[in-house]
Amino acid sequence: MATTGDETLADERGRRIQAGGAAIAAGVLTIGGGVLTQVVYSSLPDVHLIGVLREQLGPPSSRPGLKAHQVFWYHDHAAALILLSVVLALAAATIGLALSQLYRSVKARRPELKPAVVYAVVAGAVLVAVSGLVRAVAQATGSASYAGAAHQTAAAARDVLQSPTIVAAALMQQLGVFALGIAFVLIALNAMRVGLLTRFMGVLGIIAGVVFIVPQLGSSLPIVQAFWLCALGVLFLHRWPAGMPPAWVTGEAQPWPTQQQLRESRLESRAAAGEGGDEAPRRNPMRRARPEPPETPAPELPERRPHPSSKKKKRKRR
Repeated sequence: MATTGDETLADERGRRIQAGGAAIAAGVLTIGGGVLTQVVYSSLPDVHLIGVLREQLGPPSSRPGLKAHQVFWYHDHAAALILLSVVLALAAATIGLALSQLYRSVKARRPELKPAVVYAVVAGAVLVAVSGLVRAVAQATGSASYAGAAHQTAAAARDVLQSPTIVAAALMQQLGVFALGIAFVLIALNAMRVGLLTRFMGVLGIIAGVVFIVPQLGSSLPIVQAFWLCALGVLFLHRWPAGMPPAWVTGEAQPWPTQQQLRESRLESRAAAGEGGDEAPRRNPMRRARPEPPETPAPELPERRPHPSSKKKKRKRR
């Protein structure tokens, strides 16, 4: 691990293309896998809970049940499902690689970052990729054996869809998704603290991690995750439109100022401007000066004439 700023920059320069390509590929594969999932599963037969309960609580029957329609659907779409699992596995692998590269840059600027974060990245990516492939293969083989069986009962169809392999793969996938989501949040937060990510990118990375864990909070397509990963690839390639954050240039942590620091800076600038208050305020030369109104003389008061009764009083005194 690099220890100085120059060593960090040299290390990042050597893996710049790899990290940028992995992040952009992860974004493209993520949104592509989401679209492909919507297309493939759009024709999956719906099985309502009430019908399943009625079928299970009723007398046993030798006829195929409601679950049998789904088993036949898995058999007919086995190739598409395996292709989808490969795309999602590649997406998980590239996500893990992109997050590992960002973790490496953060670790060089923040040595106290725990190695457990990168362990979560690797474990999550492996669990998501492997479980998806195992689940698709188990569904394909189970549905094929059911379609070729002589007795296609409702219980046999439920056994195919709830086989131990499929249940274990689903649990593995949930653990992997949780680990990757936590890694999203922790790496984005620490990258924002050391100045590798802007505040917008840091907050968006945290949101992407939360939506990754609970997809119901976002849209049906992983748009947030795909956008963040592609933007991360642009940062890795040093092609950020607004200019690279200082931490990418110095190789050291450059924390963004807090709201308290920004407030103090504004107060200091106002105080410095107040010290030069003896000078006359500058006027904008582009602004037209208003003509001063002409001075109007004060109105002359009319002379007050003495009342006739005052003259009579003066004569009496004489």
